[in-house]
Amino acid sequence: MLIRHFVPEDIPLVVQLHLDVHCTEHGFDASFRSYVEDAMMDFLASHDPDREYLWIVEDNGITRGSIAIVKVSEEIAQLRWFILGEELRGQGIGRTLLEHVIDYCKEKNYKSILLWTVDFLDTARHLYEEYGFTITETATHHAWGKYLVEERWDLNLDGMPKGRDGDV
Repeated sequence: MLIRHFVPEDIPLVVQLHLDVHCTEHGFDASFRSYVEDAMMDFLASHDPDREYLWIVEDNGITRGSIAIVKVSEEIAQLRWFILGEELRGQGIGRTLLEHVIDYCKEKNYKSILLWTVDFLDTARHLYEEYGFTITETATHHAWGKYLVEERWDLNLDGMPKGRDGDV
């Protein structure tokens, strides 16, 4: 298994991985594609390589996961596109990825990290809580063919010691 920086050719593979997981496992409809694809294409076109990063998890040459940091402001980063294919879950890889993004954000002097998730992703929610994220907002709406409760989670980085370099 390899964790590496993305190349543009990874974007369609990460989009497809999101579809494979969320449409198959969680029943999201086809409209989910444009939500992920449009945001990732915007990232590709305009990301700040000094403050934003997309890591790819590769296993035997196959894209099996991703996680990204997108700049909201000089002080706030957003965690996005955190996903692992079923074959890599339960091995601590999610923890490793989350530690990488937290360390990266501290090194880049972000003051906080926010993320959005849905209330039924119990494993992810447990991981966020374990690393100190707290729910700061919820919203109920209909999206991707389902009624969802979205949750915003935030992590305050002020006062946290800086860890290893964000490069993998």
